Amino acid sequence: MKKLTLLLMLAVATIGLNAQTDWSKVDFVKKYNVKTKIPGGVAKSLKSEPTFLNDYSITQASLMKGKSQAGVMQKQGVGSVFGEAALAGVSAEALQKLVDELHAQFVAELKGIGLNITDGQEVIDNANSNGKADRKNSIIGKTDGTVMYEKSGLLDNTPDIKEQNTFRPNNKNVFLTTAKVPGNFYNNEAKKANVNMISISYMIRFASFDGSKNTNRNTLTTSAGLSIQPTISIINPKAAWGWVAFNKQIEGNNDWSKGLVETDSRDGSFWGLSSKGEYSIHADEAKYIEELRQIVLNAQRAIVAEIKASL
Repeated sequence: MKKLTLLLMLAVATIGLNAQTDWSKVDFVKKYNVKTKIPGGVAKSLKSEPTFLNDYSITQASLMKGKSQAGVMQKQGVGSVFGEAALAGVSAEALQKLVDELHAQFVAELKGIGLNITDGQEVIDNANSNGKADRKNSIIGKTDGTVMYEKSGLLDNTPDIKEQNTFRPNNKNVFLTTAKVPGNFYNNEAKKANVNMISISYMIRFASFDGSKNTNRNTLTTSAGLSIQPTISIINPKAAWGWVAFNKQIEGNNDWSKGLVETDSRDGSFWGLSSKGEYSIHADEAKYIEELRQIVLNAQRAIVAEIKASL
């Protein structure tokens, strides 16, 4: 399929047309079709055994892509149009500070419903002693503030994301495998240490792409489109699983956006977190971070309320 010259309608995010969302008043369970499954055995373990928050992460997309697919009814020679946009103006330091704050809030919320939260050191020690920490796909041990940069692969379920950065709270134990099939990775260590494990991650997108076509050409509109997809899983010492699933993405407000800007080179590194790209959606950092904070803080309260209801 022939790739034509990029046609971008540079859409500046509309400011002020919609009232700002008060996230403290949103019914997350209803609005985002949240489904919770915490079997009786898992609920019992959460009440009686220590719980290790084995992974807490925020993954921020830094380079996104879209396309307007060529149609069979279009004229010969009309091909698909592709577009890329990087995130501009949001620093790694601001996101690191945010993830530290949100992690602390989540731990406090879990303690507030009676869970005995442990730092998981016994899990880490066991993993080190049996060589599991040396495995290629494992992340085991204390975090040091390093941001994990990744390019999306063909097998990743994120076709609109080309590059991303993952943040974890600093100086906290992590027990994680990135293998597509984890096998008994979590089961064995949860049993050995007699702990429950809870992991929570947030995938954050910043752009949306709207393709349109007629018989003669394809066009692609790129605009701000903040969205968050939480993923929450729980395992108990007997290898029973539970989860809280958001079946719809959380769509945020976009008044943080200053619109699309064209960079003067393929190197967009001066934009802070942005990756290489011809165009960037430039963010007001303070507004962007505050919008994320309010969404995640209140989403976490809903998640904890769902866990509490199952105990």
